[in-house]
Amino acid sequence: MQNRMFGNVPLHGIAKERVLKKLAERAVRGEKTRIFFLNAHCFNTAQKDAVYARSLQHAELVLNDGVGVEIGAKILGVPLEENLNGTDFTPEVLKSLAKLGGRVYLLGGEPGIAQTAGKNIEGTYPGIQVTGVSDGFFSDDKELVDRINSSKSNLLIVGLGVPLQEKWITDYLDRLDVQTVMAVGAFLDFTAGKVPRAPMLFRKARAEWIFRLLVEPKRMWKRYLWGNIVFFKHIAKYKFNSNIGIGKKDLPL
Repeated sequence: MQNRMFGNVPLHGIAKERVLKKLAERAVRGEKTRIFFLNAHCFNTAQKDAVYARSLQHAELVLNDGVGVEIGAKILGVPLEENLNGTDFTPEVLKSLAKLGGRVYLLGGEPGIAQTAGKNIEGTYPGIQVTGVSDGFFSDDKELVDRINSSKSNLLIVGLGVPLQEKWITDYLDRLDVQTVMAVGAFLDFTAGKVPRAPMLFRKARAEWIFRLLVEPKRMWKRYLWGNIVFFKHIAKYKFNSNIGIGKKDLPL
């Protein structure tokens, strides 16, 4: 299986079931796994933030998220087995972990969001134990890492927003006693009910971004309207600049 570079960042374009199998295999071997997601906004950020780009380059798994990256991958000749979505994929990880009686720590969101999300997760996935929560307004990183390690969690879910969440995970991975760490963006807000999830009609049409734009126009217009234009300008740059290698570098899994 080949896993390619998508512009200046890696993209492990493997299907959901293969990701879950890979996580289980790595857990058995005692190997830590970072799971990051790449959507059009993330890709744009990686073009101007070298530290964030390096965080993606060092991650064990970078998964495609959304229709924009799927279209961009086709243009650049990067194979994807399945179109994934971070908000839909995270529950699949929780389902698998629930069968094992897994322990989860939640980090991110405004005060109270992680607590509410934790209660909803425990109610939705019997077998999951939420062993700790922290909001995104912490100031002492060492104290936070100690708290996470004391919880003896199997999975750490981090929702601090791009690019902070990926940078924080990369900086502290070696000090974290957690097998799997996921950067999940707005997943905690969705799970806590703070932000409404798009109706199934939008999801099936692969147009969830349109719903988010309608719900939060002031916050999302730049990301989705102007951001999509910028994204495809970057894709064109990688497509037509022969000095930039794309889709050719095999990545380990």
